[in-house]
Amino acid sequence: MNYLQLCQTLRRKCRVSGTGPVSVIGQNEEYARLVAFINEAWQEIQLARSNWAWMRASMSFPTVAGQGGYTPAQLLATATGYADFGGWALDTFRAYPTATGLVGEQGLDPISYDAWRDNYNFGANRTAQGAPTCFAVMPDQGVALGMVPLAGYTVSADYYKMATALAADADIPALPAQYHMAIVYKAMMFFGVSEAQAEIYDEGMSELKTMMSRITAQQQPEMALGGAWA
Repeated sequence: MNYLQLCQTLRRKCRVSGTGPVSVIGQNEEYARLVAFINEAWQEIQLARSNWAWMRASMSFPTVAGQGGYTPAQLLATATGYADFGGWALDTFRAYPTATGLVGEQGLDPISYDAWRDNYNFGANRTAQGAPTCFAVMPDQGVALGMVPLAGYTVSADYYKMATALAADADIPALPAQYHMAIVYKAMMFFGVSEAQAEIYDEGMSELKTMMSRITAQQQPEMALGGAWA
């Protein structure tokens, strides 16, 4: 469903009079609240987890010889992808020498920013250069590499997109279509609270709980099982 269809479905589920809204823009106060509830519900669902599969994307950026840290502004200027960055998938970082290509690609181990600062941004190590083998996320969500690259590398990683808002009638939430009713159910809860209609709130909460269980089962990373006990 698109934004407008979600709003129309919410009107029917909440038993609001009329046949609209006919657009998400320029509506009367009652319909405007339905439109706002859908948008708020969509953003709440996106923010319910930090690692939804539908919000995962890939990016890559070139390193500069002798430069260990890369700020968000630098990544935005040089990276492929990243413009809608919301947070890193920490176990996905890789690097390869740009000149030789993917044949030299190696995984990068995540370390804490403090560990990077103490080991690679301290004393003579600030200028010691070599092949990067690890990375840290900087306080501003930039990326710091260790060692400082000796030559140009290409670093790639996955990230999770920032939450987005719906704006136009035809906007379609990135959530898989079979789960779009979760947005309506969440919006029913907002409506129920606003109008003191407990039955609508309860219906929305019950249906949302079932739908979120289904979404979580499909859209969250699979849990890896540990090895056998000795």
